[in-house]
Amino acid sequence: MKYKVTYLREVVSFISKGIAPKYVEKDSIDSVRVVNQRCNRNNRISLQNSRLNNLKMRNVPKIKYLHKGDILINSTGVGTAGRVAQIKENFDKPVTFDGHMILIRGNSQIDSLFLGYYLEKNQRVIEQFAEGSTGQTEINRERLLDELVIKFPTSVDEQRRLAEKFRLLDRKIDLNNQINDNLVEFDF
Repeated sequence: MKYKVTYLREVVSFISKGIAPKYVEKDSIDSVRVVNQRCNRNNRISLQNSRLNNLKMRNVPKIKYLHKGDILINSTGVGTAGRVAQIKENFDKPVTFDGHMILIRGNSQIDSLFLGYYLEKNQRVIEQFAEGSTGQTEINRERLLDELVIKFPTSVDEQRRLAEKFRLLDRKIDLNNQINDNLVEFDF
């Protein structure tokens, strides 16, 4: 199997920080769900801690709506900067992300699911790109793009095959966690 070794910049088609939301309490036709750093835990995005943006006060460019395959990295804060999660299923309704997160989309050289798993595996390295004073650290996007080494099979089909293996393992882990949760709730 042939591999290519390069920097993240070479496999990224789009990278951006999120919006600065104008929050609203009630869901309506004029609102959109916004994920934030609290939504990114254990390499998963949960809408549980998300909030709503008022579209009349802060429009969201179409390119900043999240889709299956998108990768989010927390960009600020000690202990949170560098956390990686990938959107593995489309949302039922439109969802965007706030300015404390970085969105990464891969290009045609790399399967998006493979790239997501690769970045999750390298989360500790990504955390090292945080710079700044105590409590005000932020991921340096230029360093992330120019210094993070990516090694991947040149065949996109091979990337997909490997990513599918990881996805099946994730599903088994999720199922085991559900079983464990049910056992904890079971009253002996």
